[in-house]
Amino acid sequence: MDFGCACAPRAAVRSSARAAARGASGLLSERRFHFPATARLKKRADFQRVYRDGARAIGRHLVVFLMRADGHEGRFGVTASRRVGGAVVRTRCKRRLRELYRTHRHELDTTPVDIVINARRSSASAPWVDLEQDFLECVRRGLKKVARTQNQPLQTRPG
Repeated sequence: MDFGCACAPRAAVRSSARAAARGASGLLSERRFHFPATARLKKRADFQRVYRDGARAIGRHLVVFLMRADGHEGRFGVTASRRVGGAVVRTRCKRRLRELYRTHRHELDTTPVDIVINARRSSASAPWVDLEQDFLECVRRGLKKVARTQNQPLQTRPG
């Protein structure tokens, strides 16, 4: 008797850009939640400009800095200092905050702003729902501050 393999042969799995764009569920509707490299703050000078000239909103788990975007659709950056925890904990915090921004980015498209989020120590252990609520509240307060200053010219600091 021939006892061959009872399992069916596996089909070759193809990966393509189109399949990757569809996301985990395979739906094209997930494309609106993408987070391209052009939407990220990368340079230290950009972070410093948002810190210096932007509005600040302090929450329980994070601090949000927002500033009007000049000539682009708005970008996003995350920082987590060593006070948050070790490298693994900091990376997890940053990943969670990027995911928050990615899933709520479509709500922020009305106002082009550069956003920088500083993770606080409590963001490492905060439940997702609390972190999301804190993020949305801080962004809402920050956008109000940015809207108030939008009618006023940007003030230059002496020095």
